[in-house]
Amino acid sequence: MIRINLLPTDKKRRARRLAPSPLPTSDLSLGTWGIVYGGAIAVWIAILGVLYFVQSADLETIAEENKTLQARRDELQSKTSGLAEVEARLEKSRRLEQVIQELERARRGPTRAVMELSKVLSNPGGPTIDPEELERMRQDNPLAGYNESWDVRRLWLTRFEEIERECTMQGVGRSNEDVAEFLKRLTLSEIYDDVTLQRTRSAVDPQTGLQMVGFDITCRVKY
Repeated sequence: MIRINLLPTDKKRRARRLAPSPLPTSDLSLGTWGIVYGGAIAVWIAILGVLYFVQSADLETIAEENKTLQARRDELQSKTSGLAEVEARLEKSRRLEQVIQELERARRGPTRAVMELSKVLSNPGGPTIDPEELERMRQDNPLAGYNESWDVRRLWLTRFEEIERECTMQGVGRSNEDVAEFLKRLTLSEIYDDVTLQRTRSAVDPQTGLQMVGFDITCRVKY
């Protein structure tokens, strides 16, 4: 009779004990995914760290630039305020200088106006005018100038008044031609402006009894 030994032999038992037992398929898949997720998280954390440090450096740079610009702005504002103060003082000084000049002109104006009348009624004499301007006027119109040979003794003033540069004159002349010559000289003068003959009237010289021409003239004095 043939006998079959179904029990493992000692050699087979030893081989079976030495062979590694295979891992379950499900356990191997979970470990692999854990490694993948862990690596991804580590990479993402590393990227976020790099971005954080880069943004932090940019933020510090921007903060430093803001501080520099703020300091520059404060410096410009201080300079601007100082400049405005200097300009205000300069403008005040200019106004004061202008007031002083106006007072000086007002002080000298009446004297200058009277001196100009003295020149107008002097022989030789004449109004204060630029010689070149007078020559151009005579070239355009020979009658535009004044008569240098006029006898100033043919006219005299009886009243002269100046208030706030408004001037009034009264006088008498031997004839209308004498009054016209005096009016022309005043008109040409650089000292007087807006010279206007208001009226003429008949008058009599109380000493000689001769017929005269009285006149009233208004004008402005330029200081």
